[in-house]
Amino acid sequence: KNTGQVKAYVPSNFIAAFTTLPEATNLALIDGVAGSAEQARRPESFYRFIVQYLDRELGLLTSEPGQSKGLVDSMQGINFVSIIEYATSKSKVSTSRAYTVDLAYDQRWSKKDATPNIRFGEVLRYSLCKDAPLRAWSDQTRSYESVIQRKIATSLPPLLSLSCSCAGKHADPLGLNIWQQEDKQNWLPEYIEVQIETDRSITVKELVTTDDGKEEWLVSQQKLPLPASILKSIKDEPSQNLPMKKSYRLEATISFVRSSGNSLDAGHHVLHVRVPVEHEIEALNKQLRQIEMCLEEKEQAPPDTKHISLVSRISPDTLKERHKHLHNQLSRQEEKRNSNDSSEWLLINGFVVTKVKPDDVRSFNAKFKEPSIVIFREVGEEKEEQLPQNLANLLSTCGGETSVQTSAMETKSISDGRHSGISSQELPGKGDLVAIDAEFVCVQAEQSNITYSGSKEIVSEARNALARLSIIDCRTNEVIVDDYVLPKEPVVDCLTRFSGIRESDLDPSTSPHHLVTPKEAYMKVRLLMERGCIFVGHGLSQDFRVINICIPPHQIIDTAVIYHQPNQRYISLRYLTNYVLGRDMQQEVHDSIEDSRAAYELYMKALILKNEKKFDEYLMMLYNHGHSTQFKLGVAEDSNY
Repeated sequence: KNTGQVKAYVPSNFIAAFTTLPEATNLALIDGVAGSAEQARRPESFYRFIVQYLDRELGLLTSEPGQSKGLVDSMQGINFVSIIEYATSKSKVSTSRAYTVDLAYDQRWSKKDATPNIRFGEVLRYSLCKDAPLRAWSDQTRSYESVIQRKIATSLPPLLSLSCSCAGKHADPLGLNIWQQEDKQNWLPEYIEVQIETDRSITVKELVTTDDGKEEWLVSQQKLPLPASILKSIKDEPSQNLPMKKSYRLEATISFVRSSGNSLDAGHHVLHVRVPVEHEIEALNKQLRQIEMCLEEKEQAPPDTKHISLVSRISPDTLKERHKHLHNQLSRQEEKRNSNDSSEWLLINGFVVTKVKPDDVRSFNAKFKEPSIVIFREVGEEKEEQLPQNLANLLSTCGGETSVQTSAMETKSISDGRHSGISSQELPGKGDLVAIDAEFVCVQAEQSNITYSGSKEIVSEARNALARLSIIDCRTNEVIVDDYVLPKEPVVDCLTRFSGIRESDLDPSTSPHHLVTPKEAYMKVRLLMERGCIFVGHGLSQDFRVINICIPPHQIIDTAVIYHQPNQRYISLRYLTNYVLGRDMQQEVHDSIEDSRAAYELYMKALILKNEKKFDEYLMMLYNHGHSTQFKLGVAEDSNY
């Protein structure tokens, strides 16, 4: 039975790299590791890990002489002073720095009638200056004493990241009860102000809308100042230019959405993020350039040289209509940029992205929605928001129209050290056809359970990794790439029947093939894409997904799409080769060079049939024959597509 549950997006290439990090395993951030973090709380653990990891890695790439802080640290780092206050001895003082603030919920709020009066500002203020009674060892009395432990923030970052610490079945229910107050629809404020005084007292203001529709600032501040003994013990700690005051605006939230059912773990995470209008304008301009490129190719190419790409079925009139629609959208966004409404909220739920209202972001009174991470960003009329120069320089080289050097085609084999490549003069260029095929191996087997009703419930889906890449220059019919690829993760199944890959093929000590890294294979495909080559293959969406590259549709010729009728099944490469080309292939295992050549021949046959105006009739005959033979020609059918 289909329960309609949203399937999680699986970023296979990121997971492949992430699972190789020893820290990720040690922190139990990966499924299947003993003691792994609860699903509802895992984004909070992952976020703490990833910001620290990025700070370290970016620091290696962008470090400048005399720079003491990393890039992430300069944007998110918060100084804390921790104090253990003894009754009979001197207080112990220490300092620390964190990239996130763990929201804390004072147990005194759990008293009757207290929870409905707790606002977000009070929770944040308590979390930035919290105290808790406990028992600790005293070196002076040589015994355990009742003490007060305090942790006080002494600086404020440009990016304030909050870990909500209340999602999941093992969390303290007090925090979740405060977030999910039924009469507080917009309990999470959009704007806040945080101020730290010289005496380390903290005040938080939040902008709320009253019942009569007016906006006002609610103030949460310490009722009692810090004891004089505490102020004396921390007087030598860095003051961080106190007093300090910063204004923040809500930028993003991550929430755990529970699924219906008996399992307390069932659910998935969604992201709400504020997107500036400038990003929308940039995306619309990119779409306009793509449409203009497609129109240019359709109008300039002679009829006998037009290719059947993924956009060839789209008429010029449709493209022009889309072009006009984008222009209108662009005009509206330009007007919005000049107004006060310069951003909008998006809900990212797996593959589904939807525009939403701010109320949907700020409300948590629905019992199925639990907060995980909240991010505020510093704002101000006089503040000019810009990236640090070293980070801006790095990002300027990581996108846009960055060109891959032709030397990417020259690689050294991991197995035997031999070099392989092709000269830049021989490389295909814009409009040239290249036939491509890839083979995969399994790096994570599917895990599933059988429910009480007998249906199959998938716990984690199978993941594949690129193991072989073959590319043929269709001008010369020469193989320009035939690389075996060593996956980053351990291989659990070579899928030899379908891939032709054996364990020894990927062993650096025994492989007789040209063995490369996934990045080297990716760069070769990226180079050919940027040179304007047109890729011919069968079922290329899966190939490019595993290679982790997005190819423009007008550079893709997919024979699985060409030889397909609407509302019908897709036909395997083997069946097409047998029926259309009149020969059998892959008697035992797949071979990527054979597959890529067959795909190119099938495409050329389709061109001939289309030029003769016979393709539609031929396709109908193909499907009729397939239905009569159950798409089998006396051989075991594969699952290539």
